[in-house]
Amino acid sequence: MAILMAWPIIPIYWLPLRLAPGWSLALGKGLHLLQGALWILAVGIIWHWHPILLSFWLQMPAPFLFVGWSLFCTGLVLQAWTAIVLGIRITGLPELGKSTSALERKAPFSLCRHPTYLAHLLIFGGAALFTGFAILFLLALVDFFLSRLVLIPLEEKELEKRFGQAYRDYKEDVPCFFPKHWRKDGHGEE
Repeated sequence: MAILMAWPIIPIYWLPLRLAPGWSLALGKGLHLLQGALWILAVGIIWHWHPILLSFWLQMPAPFLFVGWSLFCTGLVLQAWTAIVLGIRITGLPELGKSTSALERKAPFSLCRHPTYLAHLLIFGGAALFTGFAILFLLALVDFFLSRLVLIPLEEKELEKRFGQAYRDYKEDVPCFFPKHWRKDGHGEE
């Protein structure tokens, strides 16, 4: 239930920020109040429908439980690591003109350009595997496609605009989502 209730924060917070940063800036703190109200509404809907949402599940074999917990815990660690490295910047404040931060290239950003979105996939996918709830499998897929097809392209467009050639060089060096497998010569393949 906690994962289902937490997930709406992602689209409620990030979609307006990515789709309409100027509008987000104009609303200021009012945007956060609106987002909070929308999240409370989403939680209420999820709570109301949770008997149905959680009624479809698969009995997962023991190895899947272990893999699921491993992915889930790895995702939590990656999310915490990313939050520590970014600090307040994880909130998207640079997009709202509140910060003039430099392009972050130290780990975990040296491993993949979007560790937060990768962390979400690991958390939701891992939870789906260790619980077997069909809704969490669906949530992991929706989150992955929302991230890859909407949020990441919008974020990369904004980052290229903000950092120019430095970001284009970074894109050449670091894979978007899944970390490289390093070869002996130090180059990797996506």
